[in-house]
Amino acid sequence: MAIWLQVILAIVLLAIGGCLVPLLLQLRRTAASVQQLAESARQDLRQITDDVHHIRTRADGLADLVESGLNWNARLGQLASGALGAVEAVLGQAGPWISALLTGLRFAINLLRRPKHSAEPKEAPHE
Repeated sequence: MAIWLQVILAIVLLAIGGCLVPLLLQLRRTAASVQQLAESARQDLRQITDDVHHIRTRADGLADLVESGLNWNARLGQLASGALGAVEAVLGQAGPWISALLTGLRFAINLLRRPKHSAEPKEAPHE
């Protein structure tokens, strides 16, 4: 083999080695960074799952509390409905004058509940 070919081959091998060694070192550092990132992500995901479990536990407790409150309200509504049915049965037997009295009472309560109308219009006439 000619000397000039050997020189060119040596230069090419040195160039490849000179580029390959830093590339391999950079790949090693990148792999270490990826491993560190994966470890950090694993710790973060563990914390997130703990937080989600805690939130779910609190939501379950809140749902139980709401359910018991609604059950109590449902029982109270059934009690009021039964009492109203009994009052209506008694009033139905008492005569039409009590029914007229209750109608008048409802009318008076509705008059008191109505919002008062203000003297000023809600919008200016030019709008």
